[in-house]
Amino acid sequence: MMKLSLMKRFYDTVDDRRSPVLDEIAGRWFESYEAFMYRASANFVARVVHGDSTYFLRFNHETERSLGHIEAELKYINHLIAHGVNANRPVPSLLGNLVECVDTGLGVFHAVLFEEVIGEHIESDELGLNGFRLWGGALARVHEVGGGLEVSGAPSWSSHLDVIMSIAGDNPGLLPEAKKLEAILSQFNQTGSYGLVPFDFELDNIKWVGDSPGFVDFDDFCYHWYAADIAYALRDLYGDRTTGFDPDDPRFKAFIEGYRGVKGIPDEELERIPVFIRLHNLYTYSRIHWAYEDEPGQDEPDWVVNLRGKLRSKNESYLRDIDESPL
Repeated sequence: MMKLSLMKRFYDTVDDRRSPVLDEIAGRWFESYEAFMYRASANFVARVVHGDSTYFLRFNHETERSLGHIEAELKYINHLIAHGVNANRPVPSLLGNLVECVDTGLGVFHAVLFEEVIGEHIESDELGLNGFRLWGGALARVHEVGGGLEVSGAPSWSSHLDVIMSIAGDNPGLLPEAKKLEAILSQFNQTGSYGLVPFDFELDNIKWVGDSPGFVDFDDFCYHWYAADIAYALRDLYGDRTTGFDPDDPRFKAFIEGYRGVKGIPDEELERIPVFIRLHNLYTYSRIHWAYEDEPGQDEPDWVVNLRGKLRSKNESYLRDIDESPL
């Protein structure tokens, strides 16, 4: 989640989904185009139409995502594509760059343009057990292809833990749980079922053509245990709560059946999923807290006030989960 103050500053430039800042950035790729804001959360994303083709432009302020992080992500994506994974392909700019650094009135933004992945989104309640098997198999394939790749600058679970600790020090209710989590994770081997993962393989980031999936949104990629990536992909099944996880859920079993049809994973790793859920939740808590920790501005519009309230409510739910089920 980006800083709410940054989100507001950018959307102050937006009128009817168009923005001069967006045009400054999109113009690095095309001389003629139509660009419309699509969404903003961890990234700003715009839909760009050029001729008969649609693209998605993703951009981040330099204070929120480094150039090195993005370049490492693109190396990962291009590796997956080269090995047959249907992923959102990055498009070179007019100058031949995959990443453009654009100095605007709001500061420097790092931007990447992606080809549109063709297909349709399917919600989990529409998927069916065979769909969960296909989903699990697709994630296993991504793990298999990317697992042995070495990418300099890629984050890892330990950098996520650092983010948690940076917030937990000022939160007495959070610090004991964070320290217990650190002690548990330090005992896990980083061999076998461990490697580079997308870390956000939820259905919102998958588009289907029949039984064939295509993938978008790899910006949270990192080195992690494969079981952690499974836990995060399936977080809607248990409502982001460790107490909600049920290993006997037929949908979870179907997902693992599909995964194991492509790549093995030990039961011991899957038994760690509650720990990984807690890690994900504390990391998300920390990112959300960082997004809204600044004092609200006097001129905040209603949409910012409402979003701030929703984010606070989400973080309160993570703290309740800790109280209900400490490690």
